[in-house]
Amino acid sequence: MSTWAISKRGDANMDPLQETHERWVGDQVIESYNSEHGTSFRFYGRAGVAPDLEYREGNRSLRVEVVTAYYDIEDAKFKWLAARKRPDAPDKWSGDDFDKSLVENINSALVAKCAKSYGPNCVLAVCVFPTLTRAWEMESRLEDIRVPATNPFDAIYLCGVFPAPIGTPAELRVWKLA
Repeated sequence: MSTWAISKRGDANMDPLQETHERWVGDQVIESYNSEHGTSFRFYGRAGVAPDLEYREGNRSLRVEVVTAYYDIEDAKFKWLAARKRPDAPDKWSGDDFDKSLVENINSALVAKCAKSYGPNCVLAVCVFPTLTRAWEMESRLEDIRVPATNPFDAIYLCGVFPAPIGTPAELRVWKLA
């Protein structure tokens, strides 16, 4: 999946759809972080090139780096090209052993992000939007997610919106991985 250049907050080059996505992910993780730590961090702005977002509580800052994992590259294209209403967007997606593939891609994202330095006071938010994996199925696979022993983050979270039975709202979940 392509990446977009990000600079200081308010950059006109920032993809609005990506910016909205990252903000939503950051807000979900910060809500969980605040609940866990008894804090009240609130969105402040884009943090710069990396990490993506900055939240503040008084004079304290907490930054959030966001990464999204998919079943595979075709799933990413299916979701992002359709969201952008591109004429070349695929109208269907299929995959094999998609739950296993999703966990492998989460693990790959963790390795890539944990190999970089983001400075102090930074958490990683790994996001998934699985259309075929329910929250309880993802939770049963958390033990297969491998956070590198050495990583630059104060905490790592997995969040996502998971499908539910017809007539039931989708389920938002946030799990702390490290």
